[in-house]
Amino acid sequence: MPPGGAAADDAEVERLVDYWTPLAVRALAARGVFAAIGEGSRDPDDVARETGVDAPTLRRFLRAVASRGVVEDADDGSVRLTPLGRRLVPGRPGSLAGLANLKSFELHAWAEVERALATGEATFPLVHDGLDLFAWLARDPARSAEFDATMRGRTSALLAAGLPLVEWPAAGMVVDIGGGSGHLLEQVLAGRPELRGVVFDLPHVVEGARAPLAAAGLADRVELAAGSFFEAVPAGGDLYVLSNILHDWSDRDATAILRSVRTAIPAHGRLRLFEAVLDAPGVGGLGAQLDLHMLVLLGAAERTQNAWRALLAEGGFRLTVITPTPGFAWVDAAPT
Repeated sequence: MPPGGAAADDAEVERLVDYWTPLAVRALAARGVFAAIGEGSRDPDDVARETGVDAPTLRRFLRAVASRGVVEDADDGSVRLTPLGRRLVPGRPGSLAGLANLKSFELHAWAEVERALATGEATFPLVHDGLDLFAWLARDPARSAEFDATMRGRTSALLAAGLPLVEWPAAGMVVDIGGGSGHLLEQVLAGRPELRGVVFDLPHVVEGARAPLAAAGLADRVELAAGSFFEAVPAGGDLYVLSNILHDWSDRDATAILRSVRTAIPAHGRLRLFEAVLDAPGVGGLGAQLDLHMLVLLGAAERTQNAWRALLAEGGFRLTVITPTPGFAWVDAAPT
């Protein structure tokens, strides 16, 4: 046996059955512990006071995640994040802080994951009054806004890394379907004074884009439009963007969304998706894990290149190019 072979095998087994670490990381991220530690070394007691958690218990949590390489002890008794742990600091380039902050109502759905395995259906309705995720969120605008903010946090670092990897038009109209708070358009329109945009989303969602777009100085260049993308989307845009939208839906529903866009898009228009592409270079295991999350929450799925090609064809588009980015990919298509 190679030196350390048994220990290496034990470590692999530990990782295989370890469901504690993700939950501990989630709790630390939700309470702002990683943000409080930041880039330097901090006394755990100071971090506990700053984040409002119990100091002895915080030390126990830190000890647990230290065993997984997230934090490490300094010689003076302080604690610091490892390079891996720094990926959990919000706002940092390449941050995955949003992905670590899974909401309790999502965890409740995961508690029934065996049912998803048996049926291929979402488990979210089983634990949330028989409602699907979006219907459940729509009952509570405050919770819906919080969830939208969480989604932005989960994808903002990946989106920021991906934006420079494709060419964006210098002028014309970009229509962001399911655009939420307008974060994508805010990034795309920056430095492109001749470019305009439309944020399209449900009425209770799109209103949340007004203040951040105004703060970014884009109120006069971005129109807010409310509606359902199953019915109709704003017509006449030059580039239609759907960022992490279609993976929320079954093939049938995703096709209906694409057909709404196809009805609105002019002959010269283009479609751009930001999605996981399971077999694209650089996606790694993130897409496969998100695929299960989409199943549990929504009965939906991430897709392979061939699946995207087939789905786009059903919706009236021809896939033209896939541009891999760290974690996700840009999927460009033209109307047929």
